Amino acid sequence: MKLQTKLLAHLEMMRPYTLFHSGTLGFASALFISGGQAQPWRLGLAFLVPTLGWLAGLYAGDYYDRDLDAAAKPHRPVPSGRVGAREAFGFMVGYITLGYALALILNPLALLLAVLTTVFGIAYSKTFKRHAILGNLDRGLLACFTVLFAGAAVHGLGARLSLAVLCGIFFFHDSSSNLIGAIRDVEGDREAGYRTVPVAYGVSRSVLISGLMSLSWLGFALPLFAYYHERSVSLALFVVALLMTGLAYFMLLAHRGQLTREQALGAHKVVVLERLILSAAVATIFGPTLPVLVLLAVVLTATQLAQMSLRNRYEFDSA
Repeated sequence: MKLQTKLLAHLEMMRPYTLFHSGTLGFASALFISGGQAQPWRLGLAFLVPTLGWLAGLYAGDYYDRDLDAAAKPHRPVPSGRVGAREAFGFMVGYITLGYALALILNPLALLLAVLTTVFGIAYSKTFKRHAILGNLDRGLLACFTVLFAGAAVHGLGARLSLAVLCGIFFFHDSSSNLIGAIRDVEGDREAGYRTVPVAYGVSRSVLISGLMSLSWLGFALPLFAYYHERSVSLALFVVALLMTGLAYFMLLAHRGQLTREQALGAHKVVVLERLILSAAVATIFGPTLPVLVLLAVVLTATQLAQMSLRNRYEFDSA
């Protein structure tokens, strides 16, 4: 097999269009919880360790879903033979091990939270995603673990109100975005016997449930950004995230009666960008504006370029 083919297969498995969400959330949470006073190396690990965990989860998903993908998406790296199952498992273990080593540099509590994230991340891929709302809520729980990990990274777990607000926002936000993602896979999941929310309750009800989850995260976010309304950059970013959330639901509701996989994917592409902006809004409440905006520009650009060049290839076997 050509090296170029192998590298492209691994790049597809890494899904660079979703790769930066967990790290950006960890970075933003660490800045907010520490009041902008966290040491740079701790902020770096608050970004890097969740990113490694996210990568491990992506490889776990391809490994545990290889039989489902063989029937519904045979073009994907593992069922197509471009990446072996053992190879995928080995990369998953490697990312987990490296993440644990870096978490231990921070403190034992950070390592414990990294381990818990691994347990629930593998449980999502192996079990929970097959059982309706449990899979979506598991993804929300992983976001909460990222927030808690960020708190441990900057010794900020005593900031209970900050932790509760951030967990409330991102638990419901990531549960909702994961459900939108499940809508695009409804046919393949149905054929494989997975009882996801769209399979069990239909697409229209799934959009409604996702919308209720979005209202829930807004219930936590609106008071937060209203309280810090004098942080103009943060407030502006939050408004942009809010408008993009509205656009995603407009795209879903406009076709809810006969929503195609491509249309659902289009809405999810908007959410993938929106959640990066939402994390940046949290980060700029206390964090330095220019560095955060530079980081946001970098991850947004990388994410969108990856969506344009790789996402349809991975989802539909098209360039």
